[in-house]
Amino acid sequence: MRNAFGDALLDIFALDEKILLLVADDSPVRFDEIQKKYPERVFNFGIAECNMVGAAAAMAKEGFMPLVFAYSCFLSYRALEFIRLDICLPSVKVILAGHSCGVIINKGGPTHHSTEDIAVLRVMPNLTILSPASVKEVAPVLEKALSRAGPVYIRLGKAFETEIYESAPPFEIGRANIIRGGGDITIVASGSVVADAVEAARILQKDGIGAEVINMSTIKPLDGKTLAGSAGKTGRVVTVEEHSVYGGLGGAVSECLLKSGVPLKGFDIIGFNDTFCTEYGWHRDLKHAYGLSPQHIADRCRCVYYKCPPDSKA
Repeated sequence: MRNAFGDALLDIFALDEKILLLVADDSPVRFDEIQKKYPERVFNFGIAECNMVGAAAAMAKEGFMPLVFAYSCFLSYRALEFIRLDICLPSVKVILAGHSCGVIINKGGPTHHSTEDIAVLRVMPNLTILSPASVKEVAPVLEKALSRAGPVYIRLGKAFETEIYESAPPFEIGRANIIRGGGDITIVASGSVVADAVEAARILQKDGIGAEVINMSTIKPLDGKTLAGSAGKTGRVVTVEEHSVYGGLGGAVSECLLKSGVPLKGFDIIGFNDTFCTEYGWHRDLKHAYGLSPQHIADRCRCVYYKCPPDSKA
């Protein structure tokens, strides 16, 4: 996704001279090409995310369209006060692109993981939160973010994501995408882990369980209509995210369903269960170690479907 974002930037820069790129000693692919072609519109702040966000707010107030690109872990946590007061409070038009979300920085350890960013930022008034599921979804997400009023946070992966689309999908902010139909259970996921949810649905299909998979690429505002429609049909909902089980997609979905009044036979939230990821290894191995592999997801879905007792194995 990081590379796809850079590719999309090069195209977008040619459309509007007001678009600026701000980076924090870390840059997307084609950064050198963009900097060479538009030197007056690219700014490297070094390891100074707080200053970068504050500067972006000032640029936006002067009529420019700043895109801030940085590791999500440093952008979401280190610069949080500046995002809150300089960006969200006045609701200035800034796009915050946090890359390497979840535990994709497998060798960086918990200091470089980003498994709490949704929870931290979802409470910020005026902030839209987008989470593309695949490389092909990045460009449509960025395009819509540019035309969205107010600040936007885009939650990006890094690399080697499993592609779930044959071509760039239609994308609208606030509208979910049902990518696999089913009548027995609803799996709601966002980000690159959507591909794991799709694989889990294939595993469940072998057992005769039809799983409907929803790509919730807009986390805020949430598509309550699509969610309630699917939940009303299946009666069972499982959310999956490469994020803490507290305050993230699972929390947003449960809040929405509770308000909707849709009766459920079962519900579960799959993510990091009140823990940091302290293991080191390949991305797939980390997901397996913390219960986010397709097989783990399928097992948890079986438990919801068959109403397993607590702590039992499917």
